[in-house]
Amino acid sequence: MKLRVGGFLAVLLVACSQSVTGANTTSSSSTSSTTVVRTTTTLPSTSTSTTSTTLVVTTTSTIPAVLGLDLSADGLGEESFGAEATGVTSYVQSILGPPTHDTGWFDPASTGAACQGSEIRYVTWNDLSLFFSDDSTFASGIRHFASYTYGPAAGAFIDPFGLSINGGISVGDTVDRLLAAYPATAINESDELSGASFHIDEGLAGFVTGTTDSDTITTFVGGFGCGE
Repeated sequence: MKLRVGGFLAVLLVACSQSVTGANTTSSSSTSSTTVVRTTTTLPSTSTSTTSTTLVVTTTSTIPAVLGLDLSADGLGEESFGAEATGVTSYVQSILGPPTHDTGWFDPASTGAACQGSEIRYVTWNDLSLFFSDDSTFASGIRHFASYTYGPAAGAFIDPFGLSINGGISVGDTVDRLLAAYPATAINESDELSGASFHIDEGLAGFVTGTTDSDTITTFVGGFGCGE
C-alpha cells in the first residue's frame, strides 16, 4: 500500500549559498553518434563521377558508480553520524579525491544560521555535501559528522555518480520504485515553503519532482542538519 502524506518535510539542504541546476539522472551510460563520410571515386572511360556514402557509427561510454559511499539513516559508507570530522573527510577524500569546496569551521551565529553549537562546517564534492558540527543530535563537544545532502544534480549526470540507499535506489529513480523498495515511505505534497518530499525513516529523507508514480528523486538528505 502506498503511503502519501501532505505537508512540509523539514530538512535543510546545503547552507553555504550554493546554487545548482540541471538534469537529474541515474542512467549509467551516455550514447553519442559520429558521422563518417566515405567517398568512392569511379573512373569510367569517358567521365569521372564521385559518390558519397554516410556511415553512422554509434559509440557508448559507461559512467561507473562510486563504491564505498552507500547512503543510509546511520551515515555515509563506513562512516557513521557522530564520527570525528577529520576521519570522515579523510575517508571520503580517499574515494572521491579533494573536495570541490570547503567552508572551514565558522560560527553559525555569524551568518544567522539556526544551528546548534558554536562551530559548523560544510565540505562539498560537487553534488555531495557533508555537514559537520560541534553539537548535534549525535554528539556534543567534539567536531563531528552530522548530516549529508546528495543532489540535486548540477549537470546531466550527478557527480559523484551512483550513490544509493539499500535496494539500489538513487537520484533519478521514480517514486514508484522508491515505494516498491520502501512501502512505508511517506510522500509529501509541496507547499509554500518546500517542494514535494519523501520520508523513509528518521535520518533518511529527501526531495522528489512530484508525488505521482513517474516523478523522480532529486535529493537525499541523511542525518540532521541546522534547524532540525
